[in-house]
Amino acid sequence: MIHSTTCLFEMAASGTPAEGEWKLPAKRRCRVAIIGAGAAGLSVAQELLPKLLIEKPEPQGDDKLESLIILEARDRIGGRINTAELSNGIKVDMGAAWVHGTGVPCGSDGKEFANDELNPMVRWLQKNTDTGEGSNDANNTQDPLGAGLMYASPRGNPDTRPRDVLHAPQGFGAADMDQHLIEIHIAKQRVVRDDANITKALELYEKILANASRVGAAAFLCREGMATSTISIGKTIDVLRKYANRKYGVGFPKADDGSIVETLVGFYLHNLQIWHPHSLANVQLSEFIADETEFAVDKDDDEPTNGSADDHTEDDVVDNVHNKGGDEGDYPGPHCNVQGGMGTILGPLQSNGVKECIMCEKKVMGLDWKEEAGTILVTCADGLKVEAEFCIVTLPIACLKTAIGNDMFRPCLSKEKEEAITMLQMGSYKKVFLTFEEIFWSTDASFLGLARSPLKRPQLFGKTDIGLGNFLNVDNTHAKLYGQSVLEITLAGGSAQWATGREEQDIKAAVL
Repeated sequence: MIHSTTCLFEMAASGTPAEGEWKLPAKRRCRVAIIGAGAAGLSVAQELLPKLLIEKPEPQGDDKLESLIILEARDRIGGRINTAELSNGIKVDMGAAWVHGTGVPCGSDGKEFANDELNPMVRWLQKNTDTGEGSNDANNTQDPLGAGLMYASPRGNPDTRPRDVLHAPQGFGAADMDQHLIEIHIAKQRVVRDDANITKALELYEKILANASRVGAAAFLCREGMATSTISIGKTIDVLRKYANRKYGVGFPKADDGSIVETLVGFYLHNLQIWHPHSLANVQLSEFIADETEFAVDKDDDEPTNGSADDHTEDDVVDNVHNKGGDEGDYPGPHCNVQGGMGTILGPLQSNGVKECIMCEKKVMGLDWKEEAGTILVTCADGLKVEAEFCIVTLPIACLKTAIGNDMFRPCLSKEKEEAITMLQMGSYKKVFLTFEEIFWSTDASFLGLARSPLKRPQLFGKTDIGLGNFLNVDNTHAKLYGQSVLEITLAGGSAQWATGREEQDIKAAVL
């Protein structure tokens, strides 16, 4: 059952419960306790519960042995999955929203590909969603995978591949070959689709990242590969553009339209920050090396085994880093939204008896390993204690770090585990939803790229700027695919840090 502390407080205020009235035991026993009712915790419960079911358990009062208990600190399940309804009735994903690559090309039903090539999320949706054909007519691409997907970015990752995704024709029929994924506006002036400055900006952007990749590759050739995990891509870009701009052609464009080109380059680099999601000052250079194995060095030889960094053309590096898809922690193929919101997957995850195992508003304060009894005692903030044979912790990294700092694990985890957890980093996201009475803007593109003002010099990425910055990438898919008067803006890295803790009105004013 899903219990809430509210009803417990009401019971406490009304005095001693009458005979036969239910009350929460002060202590419960189970075979497995799961901490966290996010996607990970619920998935684990789905896998384990059928194997843990106790045959005909005898009632033992408050001390009966249960199969599984899930303890969730919030008043809702889902963790990062949080599909909410706005005041106008429109549903939006406040957290996780994307299936990042189906694994197969747009239009494919996946049957001609091996099953392991599909994104596992797609396989899960195929089994657990009930969809009809023609579910994505708004973008002229049906959902042949039968996974309840809306093809928001049919050609792949819109954040990391500006040339062949953002600025490429998105349609797969003659009538749609002129549909591009983005409209860009600089100082409220639209950059037309066939503007030569876009081509120049793409060439400069790719040249910058290709040469940054070469810097990382050179570090591997010199047996300094570890340095690429401490040097940021932002700092590398700054150094290249300041000190090697003539040699590699990555300086500020000299033409009269140079500021437009530079602004577009800044926007593409801004999108990389959304993807990672960190300021580029905090993203490791190693993330941008085309393929470390291409630059491997034999342990018994001072010469590279597969050529040198100079043996690879700029096109090779660009192709490896940007244009294949699936190389940035995503899968190849279309990037999609889930119809009805990502929250629709929580229903199936609670099936088969899992829902009855969940207890919300149960913040875990301590996990005590009782060696003699061979059990773990889980203590919650409201006084509930759960004694379990096994305990699975599915806390987010930030909460796990806090738990270590608050000595939640008793005895402590090993130093090696604590160090590993401490070194794990998570990015910062903040979503802003703007709702209007009606759609008054263009719905031709899925994204609107906005720059406050043109750049007069290359933007520096070697340090984190805590602020909204010069760029916004506005998700227009609510209007384009669903006809809803909503614009969604994702702030990442420094801009997300700036927005955290601020009043909604302040964020709204700055964004508008």
